[in-house]
Formats: sequence, structure tokens, C-alpha cells
Amino acid sequence: MADATAGKSNSKRNILIIVGSILGLFFLWLAFRDISLTDLADGVKQMKVLYLLPCLLLAMACQFVRALRFGVILSPFCSLRVRTLWDLLNIWAAANMIMPARLGELVRPYLLQQKGASFSSVFGAVIVERFFDLSGLLLLLGTVLWKTPKAPPKFSFLGEILLICLILGYILVLLILIKRDKALFVLRKIFSILPNKAATFMGGVSEKLIDGLGIMASPKQALIIFSYSIVLWLLFSTTTYLFMLAFSINAPFLVAVTIQVFIALGVALPSAPGFIGTFHAAGRYALALFGIGAIVAVSFATVYHLFSLVVSVGLGVISYIFSDFRLDQKIFSESVKNS
Repeated sequence: MADATAGKSNSKRNILIIVGSILGLFFLWLAFRDISLTDLADGVKQMKVLYLLPCLLLAMACQFVRALRFGVILSPFCSLRVRTLWDLLNIWAAANMIMPARLGELVRPYLLQQKGASFSSVFGAVIVERFFDLSGLLLLLGTVLWKTPKAPPKFSFLGEILLICLILGYILVLLILIKRDKALFVLRKIFSILPNKAATFMGGVSEKLIDGLGIMASPKQALIIFSYSIVLWLLFSTTTYLFMLAFSINAPFLVAVTIQVFIALGVALPSAPGFIGTFHAAGRYALALFGIGAIVAVSFATVYHLFSLVVSVGLGVISYIFSDFRLDQKIFSESVKNS
């Protein structure tokens, strides 16, 4: 029985790796299909290296804010010191860069089991984090689109639509929390049209998400988490803006926010290790929306990706060495099974 379970876990993992690798290669081709190595080298040479230092400080600030926010989300069932949260988020970010198909997302639930938390509770906390990530990103993008001077009318209209959708989304979440059992009943009815295995999985994920969103029953905690999310995406967008300046891309902050949205959506897909391909394509085509040439856009995306990779892995290695968190091969079998 144990062998059969392990075999199923390995099959899941292998399917994710294959799908992620194929997507990564496809998006890599999409980003570089008309760019030669000479073009890329010439484009990278245009970068002003001086901007890397403030970008490094901002990247570390992003991780710190992420750690503080995740601590608040975990607080109802797991209280951790800031240093422990810092190490946890750094190891997770490094694993996400190294492991294919976003398997690094299993790292936090796995590591926090070592601190006594259940896998399902932490998995629910991660889903809640993703909800607030999306909320913060939509608010930032909607506000920038709406209020950017001289922006085309269609951009302002899109910003208004995003903000309205965000408000309606929060109202819907609050209604679901008030009528939790009824909401789960309706969702299970909807999922019942799927195959049994898929219906059970979707039902479990929905229940974890609704339970995790119960933190919004405390307006103070919800406001703190949401505020951290806004600060986090402002820091990410500022880092992107500095990279734009490093490549002499003189454009409004709106462009940086748009690029950040594209990158966030791109890396959400299963991909090759280090988000190779998805990151590059997202950066290139986000800049293309604003008339930035392919060579500059791909050079920007390539350097930005390499910077993110080096910083994430570097911080992760340091935290792993000096923390008491430990990873082993069980992460795949146990975590995939629990998810």
C-alpha cells in the first residue's frame, strides 16, 4: 500500500515536472525567438550596474514584509519569531527558484510540520496569502491605471473596473464566511459534475480556503495583512521601475506595475526551474505593450530574472545554513500526498 501511494505521488510530481518543462521551453522560445545572442549581449551592456545595489535592498525588504505578513496569517494556529519567519520565507523562495513546476510551494507546509503545524492548516494559510497577493496587486494596478495622468481613457476605465471587481470580491468573501456551510454545500454541488477524484480535491481546497479566510472575521488582522500586501507590491514595482531606469526605459510607474502584474501571472504557471521562460516572456510582452523594442525588453527581462534568481537562492542558502529547518526527499511523497 505504501509503495502504491509513493508511486502515485511520484507520478503526480513527474507529470507536473513534464508539464512545467514544456511550458517553460515554449515561453522561452516565445521570448527569444527573434533575438540573437549578439543582440542580447549588446542589450545587456546598456544596463547601468549602479542600480543593482538599491534593487538588492528592495529585494530584501520584500522578503521581510512577506515574512511579517505570513506571520500574521499563521498567528491563529502557529506563532513564530520574526527570524524564523525570515528564514522560512527565504528557503521557500529559493526552493521555488530551484524546483520545477512550482513544487517549491510545498516547502512551507512541509517545513512548518517540523514546528508542529498541520500540513492542511499551512496549506490553507498559503492559499489565503495568495488571495491577499491578488487583492493587493489588483488594488495597486487599478489605482495606477485610474489615476495616472495622461493615461488613455480605456486605461482609466479598466482601472475603475478592477477596483469595482475588488470591492465585489471582498463582499462575496464576507458573504461566504457568514454562510460558510451553505457556500460549501453549493460548491460541492458544482464540483459534483467533475470526476470523483477531482470533485474531492476541489472540495478540500475550497474548504481550506474558506477556513483560512476566516482570519477576515477580525477586521484588524485583515487590514494588517492587506496593508502588508500593498506595501509588498509597491516594493516589487519599485524594484521593477529601477530596473527600467537601469536600461534607460523612461516610462511612468504604471509601466512598472503592469510588468509586475505580467510577471506575477507568468510565474504562477507551472514552469521550468527558476521560472525560466515564463518570466522572460512576461517581461518582454509587458514592455511591448508600451512600445519598448524586443531587444531592450528581452535584455531587461533576462537581467531582472538572473538578479531575482541569484538573490533568492543566495538568501535561501544563508537561511538554510543558519536555521534549524531541514529538507529531505520525503518532501515530495508526504507533501504531494497531503495536498
